[in-house]
Amino acid sequence: MKFKFVVIALLFCFTGINAQEQKPDPKKPYSVTELRFETKKLSELTDFDWNSLDTIFANNPPETEINLIFEINGKVRLKTTTVDNIKFVVSGKASELDSLKVKAQELISKLESNMK
Repeated sequence: MKFKFVVIALLFCFTGINAQEQKPDPKKPYSVTELRFETKKLSELTDFDWNSLDTIFANNPPETEINLIFEINGKVRLKTTTVDNIKFVVSGKASELDSLKVKAQELISKLESNMK
């Protein structure tokens, strides 16, 4: 009788231990996978400190896919036409961050030249 009680008690203990939920470790590094820039003025994108992206994506493993999203909300005049909103995305791996910054800067420069 005591033996059955001990076995049942042990069974409940092991089941209870295995059922415990694992909490995420707050000290584990995190990954930033998307950064969105929303503005009403193109000048805010041209004046952006591009070196700050290095800090933002510093904890990402090199193979992490990241997106840099740029949005200009409102009416934008492009040479002969008016566009309501402009949005473009530059995507790649965290290890390619420098080339992603260059691509984004080139797109912003092209956009700026088309607005004049």
